[in-house]
Amino acid sequence: MTARKRNLELRLKPVVLAIGMLPLGLNAQVADGTTSADVVGRASAFDTGGQATVGPRPFTSFMERVSSPVAKIAVRIPADNLLADGVSETEVVVDLQGAGGLALKEDIDLTIEVDGSARIVLPGAVESEGKGRTGDIDKVQPGYQVTAKGGQLKFKLVAPYKPGVVNVRVSVRGVAEKVAVRYVPDLREMIVVGLLEGRIRADKFDPKTIVPVRENDLFDQELKGFEREFNGGRGRAGARAAVYLKGKVKGEYLLTLAYDSDKETRRGLFQDIDPNAFYPVYGDSSVRGVDAQSTGKLYVRLDKNRSFLLFGDFTTQDNSPSRSLSQYSRSLPGLRGHYEEGKVIANAFLARESLRQIVDEFPGRGMSGPYSVSNPNGVAGTEKIEILVRDRNRPSIVLKSTLLTRSVDYEFEPFTGQILFKSPVPSFDDQQNPLSIRVTYEVEQGGEKFTVSGADLRLALTPTLSIGAAIAKDQNPEAPYEVSGVNVQLRLSKSTELIAEVARSTSVVNQGSSGFNSNTSAAFAGRSGEFSGNAARVELRHDDQAIRGRVYAVRAETDFNNPSAGVVGGKTELGASGAFKVNDKLTLNAEATRTDDRVAGSRSDAASVGADLRLSDRLTIGAGARRVSQDAISLISQGLVACNSGIGVSGSGYNSGFGINQQGNQQIDPLTGQPVVCTGSLLSGSTPAAPADLERTSLYGRVGFKVSDALMLNGELQREMGDNSTTLYRLGADWTVAKQTRIFARLEHSRAWGGAYGLGVGDAVSAFSVGVDTQYMQDGSLFTEYRLRDAANGREIQSALGLRNGWKLSEGLRLNTNFERSNGTSGTTNAIGLGLEYLGSELWKGSGRLEWRQDVSNVNWLGTLSLARKLDRNWTLLARDYVNRVQPRVALAGDRFQNRFQVGFAYRPVDNNQFDAIGMFERKIDTDRVARTDLSTDIVSLRFNYHPSRPWWISGRYAYKQVNELLLGTISDSYRAQLIGGRVSYDITNRWTLGALFTVLQGQGGARQHAYGLEVGYVLMDNLWATVGYNWRGFRDDDLTGSDYTNRGWVLGLRYKFDEDTFRRRDGSVNKTIEPTAAGTKP
Repeated sequence: MTARKRNLELRLKPVVLAIGMLPLGLNAQVADGTTSADVVGRASAFDTGGQATVGPRPFTSFMERVSSPVAKIAVRIPADNLLADGVSETEVVVDLQGAGGLALKEDIDLTIEVDGSARIVLPGAVESEGKGRTGDIDKVQPGYQVTAKGGQLKFKLVAPYKPGVVNVRVSVRGVAEKVAVRYVPDLREMIVVGLLEGRIRADKFDPKTIVPVRENDLFDQELKGFEREFNGGRGRAGARAAVYLKGKVKGEYLLTLAYDSDKETRRGLFQDIDPNAFYPVYGDSSVRGVDAQSTGKLYVRLDKNRSFLLFGDFTTQDNSPSRSLSQYSRSLPGLRGHYEEGKVIANAFLARESLRQIVDEFPGRGMSGPYSVSNPNGVAGTEKIEILVRDRNRPSIVLKSTLLTRSVDYEFEPFTGQILFKSPVPSFDDQQNPLSIRVTYEVEQGGEKFTVSGADLRLALTPTLSIGAAIAKDQNPEAPYEVSGVNVQLRLSKSTELIAEVARSTSVVNQGSSGFNSNTSAAFAGRSGEFSGNAARVELRHDDQAIRGRVYAVRAETDFNNPSAGVVGGKTELGASGAFKVNDKLTLNAEATRTDDRVAGSRSDAASVGADLRLSDRLTIGAGARRVSQDAISLISQGLVACNSGIGVSGSGYNSGFGINQQGNQQIDPLTGQPVVCTGSLLSGSTPAAPADLERTSLYGRVGFKVSDALMLNGELQREMGDNSTTLYRLGADWTVAKQTRIFARLEHSRAWGGAYGLGVGDAVSAFSVGVDTQYMQDGSLFTEYRLRDAANGREIQSALGLRNGWKLSEGLRLNTNFERSNGTSGTTNAIGLGLEYLGSELWKGSGRLEWRQDVSNVNWLGTLSLARKLDRNWTLLARDYVNRVQPRVALAGDRFQNRFQVGFAYRPVDNNQFDAIGMFERKIDTDRVARTDLSTDIVSLRFNYHPSRPWWISGRYAYKQVNELLLGTISDSYRAQLIGGRVSYDITNRWTLGALFTVLQGQGGARQHAYGLEVGYVLMDNLWATVGYNWRGFRDDDLTGSDYTNRGWVLGLRYKFDEDTFRRRDGSVNKTIEPTAAGTKP
């Protein structure tokens, strides 16, 4: 085979570009060092990325911010609407300001993070992608740590390849600033790569009457896109068309198109490169991604400026801060359009599918997993996984939501595809607010396809006033649904905005036997049929350097039903909160809220006023008064135990239902944050109520002392007023071991039934907790951070080694630990984790962790161990091990043990291409004591290519698999097989090629399947290759009389390759066939 043929064949492979999907959200993120309770989730057009909460705040974050030398961060980018060409650089200037807006002149370390496929070039570095992390003063920490000399830093932002919004976030301790940079299409010259292929086969008899060795084992590989049979099935004709193109059309549009008639559809949405698929390591450092994400065979996207029209996979979520009640969030394949020009922003989508959305939420358990979801038939790629922090006393309030990234923050374990996070998910944060995992995904419902459609419009009437309208409709015959709404956003000043919105939903719930429209919300308990309801909200928000305030009102009718709205049907919520910075030392705050739950028949009123005074850089004090009035039914037990999911224990008794618990886990209502009460649970089928209503006034005082830059102590004393009063207190310590990691401990004396501000009723109980707060990166991750020289790109190594946050022990050495202990009325739960990572060498990197958790039901163990080694310029080795064990502590449950060990190598010479090889060995063990099964599997796989001289190409493969099974504790079975195959190609001339191949699958007991083939190829003209071949296939087994067979037949094929230059036939520099001496090339 000629080098020209090899290059052309390589161009026929599916074209992939290192392009990441850019999130379009503009929500501000939490600053480093803040506690999760600081943020209520503001999404404002003028948000600066700083603190979002107004009113009373936890103590630790307040001290962190007031003690920081930086009061404000200014990020300047000279232009917007930049070209998304993947190479252009834009200078970014960061200025650090102190109190009073004065520029700081000292050297200060800061952290830079970017999302999407954008990259940065630091001062003194050539390029951040592929050149290591030159200029990063701490390569262990996520993001880029850089020193701003004299309070200023300049760096380059490298454009992404895809149009959209790139968020640049700069943070120093508790202060952060985020700016959004808009990138528009780069109207590049057109690139095209594609092929047309046809094949005709004639066999001795119909091959469907036998079992083939494998698809694609012979020269006549199946072409499924267009296929016809003839001659009683003995003959078959097939064709394939595939093309990828990208470039400008009509001078002002950017067209991206991909089509493959043989593409396997319905494997999943937003298909990406799985770093763990096939072989563990490939020995190169190419960065790979998918530019044309479509679950179907066709993908089309047409861009003009900020507008685009798309046929492929898309999400429907609207990121406008004025749209909340009518929000509709789905992941679908189909048609989507976005128009953004002048004063108009419009979106529309249309899909014909049979998908249904499911939202699961379950508690974090202090471990990385594995965690289950309620439906195992989710469509891959549709999942949206978030880590939520809910208010401990008002669980319907989500204090913080962190969206995770697949393969960076989580992956799927190799046995049953459960979710495995890259670091433990805590049970609670430092303020004892519960953490939960929310997974939103689509499942295949089956049956006839139906239409899902929607549209929204946003019109700027003036520079300060905009109006919007939205509608979405799901015509699922089993669960029809519609939501619509209108909204208004008025900018009263640079720092003040007013938002008003009304919405209406129509849904069918709890009807029919399919269960597709089941609704566990209290508003629909015991009700079924079609329901329509309205909801409305109004919100006024102000944010400047001195005053931050928020006034809001939300009311939803009982029959209003929208899981994406963040409000529950039958509730009315009123609130006002504010903080006034009198000077650099004194801050005043106040808050008042009212919640009416018409479904439960309860009301909750809460109010607070207070002041915080910074006496010195180390000491801060605060004091105030609180008043709470709540019905008994609205109070939250501090000692609720988790109930079973109600789905029932499966035959294996492992991870049935939700989450990590072996007997199933506690389901959480995503709208209320309350546990979903389950049949047969420890809650006895009903939610326990508090013994009395709460009517209480209290006075509180709090103090915080900064012992050092790393250690902070704080405490709060709250004295109840009136009858049966007592003194409540909370003591805490925070040890910052890294910029994004801290250890905390809390001792709390509180009431058994809690309400707002920690006031409550019932006996006073004490609880102690300790944990590690390691924040997920706020805006994604930089793949180059963990690059293993030229052996693998950073994303693969990160996915393989499970690298996350920790603290630095020495250069390149990171320690990851987590420890949780919760001892209260609900019993004692412990979770411990220890991990060690070494990233300091360009030649090898290692990672290992061991996690243990114990509660009243189970003991869970999870362990991972990984090693990546660059042996020399040509050899790369990667090994990893995964162990998971569940030991029950209750009756009628059994041990479950899972282990996968995998080692792979790659030999990829840098200086020549004469020989290359990849290989892997894998062992999997799965033992289930309840089902009495024991399964062990050994797999060996090797592939190589040998190119001894210009005309010769030799490829080979070998695979071996052995399976040993024990069923029902007594039945033993085993199976083993091996596959041997090879292919030889010889270029007789520049036009003639001779090839041969063989494949043999040898099973135990002498059974053997084989396939042999010969092929001759000829270049008819430039880019057109004709082939003729003859194949033999057969099966032989001495123990099965009459089962032997041999089939044979001819195959004829044509393959035509084309690119953007193919049809420039009059250009001699492109069409070499114009020259008499030029030989044609093979496609």
